[in-house]
Amino acid sequence: MPNHSNFRLRGIACYIALAISGGSVNAWADDSIQFDPRFLELKGDTKIDLGKFSKKGYVDAGKYNLRVFINKPPLSDEYDINWYVSENDPTKNYACLTPELVAALGLKEGIAKSLQWTHNDECLKPGQLDGMEVENDLSQSALLLTVPQAYLEYTSSDWDPPSRWDDGIPGLIADYSLNAQTRHQEQGGEDSHDISGNGTVGANLGAWRFRADWQSDYQHTRSNDDDDDSSNSTTSKHWDWSRYYAWRALPSLKAKLSLGEDYLNSDIFDGFNYIGSSVSTDDQMLPPNLRGYAPDVSGVAHSSAKVTISQMGRVLYETQVPAGPFRIQDIGDSVSGTLHVRVEEQNGQVQEYDVTTASMPFLTRQGQVRYKVMMGRPEDWNHKTEGGFFSGGEASWGVADGWSLYGGALADKHYQSAAMGVGRDLAQFGALAFDVTHSHVNLDHDSAYGKGKLDGNSFRVSYAKDFDELNSRVTFAGYRFSEKNFMTMSEYLDANQSDMARTGNDKEMYTITYNQNFAAAGVSIYLNYSHRTYWDRPEQTNYNLMFSHYFNMGSIRNMSISVTGYRYEYDDNADKGMYLSMSIPWSDSSTVTYNGSYGSESDSSQVGYFKRVDDATHYQVNVGTSEQHGSADGYLSHDGSLAKVDLSANYHEGEYRSAGIALQGGATLTAHGGGAALYPEHGRHAPAD
Repeated sequence: MPNHSNFRLRGIACYIALAISGGSVNAWADDSIQFDPRFLELKGDTKIDLGKFSKKGYVDAGKYNLRVFINKPPLSDEYDINWYVSENDPTKNYACLTPELVAALGLKEGIAKSLQWTHNDECLKPGQLDGMEVENDLSQSALLLTVPQAYLEYTSSDWDPPSRWDDGIPGLIADYSLNAQTRHQEQGGEDSHDISGNGTVGANLGAWRFRADWQSDYQHTRSNDDDDDSSNSTTSKHWDWSRYYAWRALPSLKAKLSLGEDYLNSDIFDGFNYIGSSVSTDDQMLPPNLRGYAPDVSGVAHSSAKVTISQMGRVLYETQVPAGPFRIQDIGDSVSGTLHVRVEEQNGQVQEYDVTTASMPFLTRQGQVRYKVMMGRPEDWNHKTEGGFFSGGEASWGVADGWSLYGGALADKHYQSAAMGVGRDLAQFGALAFDVTHSHVNLDHDSAYGKGKLDGNSFRVSYAKDFDELNSRVTFAGYRFSEKNFMTMSEYLDANQSDMARTGNDKEMYTITYNQNFAAAGVSIYLNYSHRTYWDRPEQTNYNLMFSHYFNMGSIRNMSISVTGYRYEYDDNADKGMYLSMSIPWSDSSTVTYNGSYGSESDSSQVGYFKRVDDATHYQVNVGTSEQHGSADGYLSHDGSLAKVDLSANYHEGEYRSAGIALQGGATLTAHGGGAALYPEHGRHAPAD
């Protein structure tokens, strides 16, 4: 059979086929085309049988290397397509669609199993799927397939069905986030230096992903009273491989198998660290509109600051932010539970608080099941196992008419917990869910939680809704009430410690995250609120409320004013206040700003200039007063091809001067080569995963 790979078409017949077909041909078209052979310049007695080209759409038998398009979107790979003469009619031909290519079409399972094959099971038998068309556009090196949507699995512009996935190529990966800060105190002459970092190294082998997370910190403080006196100098440093783990996709189950150290991310139970294994449906294998909720962390920095988000001692996210309100939304929707936020100001102040991520209604589409099963042993942040062997699972089943039933269980020798819930998709009114969890604990020794058998219940209701017609979103609203004797797995593990200290013991919790955009008025509102009460300690309230207004004044367009009120509480310490920001366009790429901070720590006012140099670089400089002293600071951010770089510097008259740098990036190494690249922090290892 002739090989026309890469379109080295041999013979004048192929060029005639292109000429008479107009480039695009249908594999089963019957329209005849007439042409005058006198236009062909033939030497001597050369004779060519042009009869086979009289049919529109005829392609000379042979092999063609083509890019395949399915209902317009292309597949990622090119395919060698054989064209055969029809066994029933030698004047017709057809494309051989191999099992490999047919699998990539994304046909529904029942249809794919019923297909028939020819040529020793190497080609799809033509004519089986009504409405399916196969066209060859040789001028574009393309095979155009039109397949009725009823035959295909769900697909969209940003999601492909599992049949089109592959394992990628083997390789090594590494990514990192590094932060360095230095500060000099004007009074006392103390110098302090801090370098921290976190990241991941790993390897991809076939379907498996092997990973190790690391985090480190170096701090050095020195008093300049006597440089030779070592007692005036302190240094602390640590390096921790915080997590070792591996996973692989199970595409047929739309699930992921995980081995090693993990955090229990549950839609029902409170999480904890453990070492073991799990199999769970993976939201990343679901279409975007069926995926979960990504955590939303907000706060206010009084100066340039380092923000660290951690969970059970493991750093999940670290970055530097300029002075003012910040909002971090790119942590990833696989993270759930309570997150600890630490904001380290360059002026030396530190604020800490906890953020409870939203637990969206655990709903599932009709006929589908979402699940997770896990087993192993709990462990602390230092890789030390706690308690005994445990196992557990949870599932949500889409019953019918928008109703979902869900539940789960978690148990070891002395701790058992079971949950049951029901959810309802209310269509234009949102989604609502209610569940109850019962815990039974047998404490065989005195603890801060008591002794003997303890039984308790926890009740929870959650609601979520997008109001598209109002350009607003109640991302999450929830309420939870727990009886005094209710215990989570983490509390049970704490009860086995000898320090007799009790954590948790929640009573009530209210949470709400809300966005509202009034486009016509140029107004937007954002609210993140949580209120927690406890059985044995004072209540806590955290909130961040932002009001923004965009407006025009005379010939000045796109002015804005923003007011943020906030309160963050942790360990009986509360930071609360208000932040005012105004901006006036100075040119197409620059603005003049005013920022005022008024709160429990200090009051400050600054006038600044913001400039966007290009799509990758911007900077801001500010001057003003803070606590009746002059201040100045600057911030520069650059998204480079090799790394994201943030630079900052601060000066407060009579108090301190400081500087900081943050770097984020990564590198890959494969058999095809290696290189460094900027990876989005929220999508670590994206090129390799």
